[in-house]
Amino acid sequence: MDSLRQDLRYALRTLTRTPGFTLAAGFTLALVIGANTVLFSAIHAMLLRPLPFPTPESLVRIWCAQESVSHASVSPPELLGWREHAKGFSQFAGFGRVNLNRTGTDEPERVRAGRVTTNFFSLLGVHPAQGRDFREEDAPAGGETSVVVVGHGYWQRALAGAPDVVGKTLVLNGRSHTVVGVLPEDFSFPEFSEDMDLWIPEWLDPQRHGNHYESVLGRLAPGTSLEAARADLERVAEAIGIPEPGQQLHTVRVTGWQEHLTSNTRDVLWMLWAAVGFVLLIACANVANLMLVRTLARQRDGAIRAALGASRGRRVQQSLVESVLLSLFGGVVGLLLVLWGAELVRTLLPANMLRVAPLELNATVLAFSALLSVGTGLLFGLAPALHATGMDVLPMLRQSGSAVSARTGHPLRNALVMVQLALALVLTVGTGLIVRSLYNVMAVDPGFDPAGVVSAQLSLSPEKYEDDARKRAFFDSVAERLAARPGVEAVGIVNDAPLGNTSSGGDFALEGSTASPSERFYTDFRVASPGYFQAMRIAVRQGRDFGPQDTEKGAPVIIVNEAFVRKFLGGGEALGRRVRVDWDDQQPFRDVIGVVADVRHESLTKPAKPEVYLPYAQYPLRTMTMVVRTHDDVASALAALREEVKAVDAEQPIYDLVPFTDRVERVLVRPTGTARLLGAFAVLAVILAGVGVYGVLAYSVGQRTRELGIRMALGAHPMQVLRLVLGQGLRLTALGVGMGLIAAFGATRLMAATLYGVEPFAPDIFLGMSVALAALSLLACLVPALRASRVSPAVSLRAE
Repeated sequence: MDSLRQDLRYALRTLTRTPGFTLAAGFTLALVIGANTVLFSAIHAMLLRPLPFPTPESLVRIWCAQESVSHASVSPPELLGWREHAKGFSQFAGFGRVNLNRTGTDEPERVRAGRVTTNFFSLLGVHPAQGRDFREEDAPAGGETSVVVVGHGYWQRALAGAPDVVGKTLVLNGRSHTVVGVLPEDFSFPEFSEDMDLWIPEWLDPQRHGNHYESVLGRLAPGTSLEAARADLERVAEAIGIPEPGQQLHTVRVTGWQEHLTSNTRDVLWMLWAAVGFVLLIACANVANLMLVRTLARQRDGAIRAALGASRGRRVQQSLVESVLLSLFGGVVGLLLVLWGAELVRTLLPANMLRVAPLELNATVLAFSALLSVGTGLLFGLAPALHATGMDVLPMLRQSGSAVSARTGHPLRNALVMVQLALALVLTVGTGLIVRSLYNVMAVDPGFDPAGVVSAQLSLSPEKYEDDARKRAFFDSVAERLAARPGVEAVGIVNDAPLGNTSSGGDFALEGSTASPSERFYTDFRVASPGYFQAMRIAVRQGRDFGPQDTEKGAPVIIVNEAFVRKFLGGGEALGRRVRVDWDDQQPFRDVIGVVADVRHESLTKPAKPEVYLPYAQYPLRTMTMVVRTHDDVASALAALREEVKAVDAEQPIYDLVPFTDRVERVLVRPTGTARLLGAFAVLAVILAGVGVYGVLAYSVGQRTRELGIRMALGAHPMQVLRLVLGQGLRLTALGVGMGLIAAFGATRLMAATLYGVEPFAPDIFLGMSVALAALSLLACLVPALRASRVSPAVSLRAE
């Protein structure tokens, strides 16, 4: 311990005597250690830390797998059958979400509600902070529930945190509901993108075969593996299944819940952490080169220590203490950068997971940062220490310092520079692929024009708008009032607007199909009004749009998209064909009156699916999205939409009132943030690599000053000296870039899942990044090369 204390004091004195080196190396390490700590905190929160529920490893997500839908919701009879017969699970619970309108207050309010089976909270192991959980009798068979459990946030915000809230009455959708419980403050359900205001129980109707709307969580029975439970559930699904005519039995898919929740985030996080890992290695190589220069400059001191009896291990320890102390300094400064960097990383993570797994500097993250700092110090300090202490002592004692330095070769420094260049090329190539991918996503034609469009969602109360005539009258009145306002170009409504994370689908029958009469097909369904396609600028390719003649008493009609025509009509004539949607047995065959352009409803990176549109007048729904295209500014249009809804029904809440461009921006947040972060890492890597090349050549020129002076004295032209030094840099660059190309060719294969519209091996990106890095490297070589070409022979010869 005495020797360690002595080495610490010596290292502190040495580092404080060279503040330029200490600050440069320390802040370089701070950047890379801080970046690694931020990414580790995200990976720990999302992937490594268990979900905040009892025995989270036993929680699984379950879907039906149908012929045309790999991950479908579950029907109530299937869920009931699983509950009764599956032995590999201790519980199943269904969940969904609904929008409710709360009235009886100063302003009507839209309420976000979770619709769950009565055992939902017991499956999660969550107990109300006040009141009680749901009971079976709270969801009467065939009836409406009259109780709710309130979320903590809503209790504080809308109910003023009243201590006597249990037993109070809320008017929801025109009916009174009694509050029976309040959830804990720390409860958040990660399947939903936002916290629910309240929760209502639901009854599972055993007769609703073919109605797939339940999302399902399961808890594995004690001692049951995921594979065994999956096999058990598949057996049960086959035994209880009742296939629709022309369809096969549904199978099931079972996935660990945390794996499902992080499936869209995992690849991005690992890719970013690999990128900052590369930057860390580049920084380590850079600092190792600096440390090697310091060690070589002090090697005569080391030789004297060795001659006085210091062992090689003792000298290595002294060198490592200095490097670890420097790295710990960088780690402490890096923790300050974590607070800033965490905000950037949060934009890449799903909000639903951040609620249950926030990014924080907990004990695990701090321990990782400390271990990373120590490990980094050992990594960049060990090679210089071993290199310096492995030299013969007697030759160094016999020669002067300059001679010693001049005779010392630099293969380690050259190798470190080549590694920096190789890693920098891998990172820049990966960044180029991500940027190209982002450009491709932004260039995608979504099939609609969001500019100048505002949208709002409206969910009508079933008590107040109990029949179709009332629903039609409300939306018609709002649309007419909006259309009459100055600056409004078009108004329309649709049940599932593009990029809204909602979709409806089901079976349909095609009249005159050559397939078996019992064969059924699957497509997405949307309900739209006249004016919707005009408001969204969705092109009508053939036929016509919905019009005033398509009323509830008019001929049943339907519009299909181009993907529907390609898949189900073989690209042939669509107008005049007849389609029957099978939402229920009462649906008639409908004449296809138009074909519209494909719209990317789910994502900009997923191809459009086959879709059909029904006229709202013939299939009115309570929950619709209203879209308004305006020539005025967006703020005025949003205010107008709110005013006209209130004018028609002062008690009707309006929500998700946003410019439609916001929907597109939300889709681009993650790829844009990923590209920016990777770009920042790539720039830092290139700068560090360039500094490394410059440092090696500058040191080499300094050590070869006498040699270069002799060459000049014997008649060498300055251009020959310039070419000599540039040749050394060119060799390092060529070897480094060559190594980087080989590494990049393998590394980019792992990025395939995160790319869109670009192959992992894109020759132009590989070539362009290689040329750019080589050019920057040679530019870094130019300064020491010019200095070498201007060496004065007389001065350099007198220096010895």
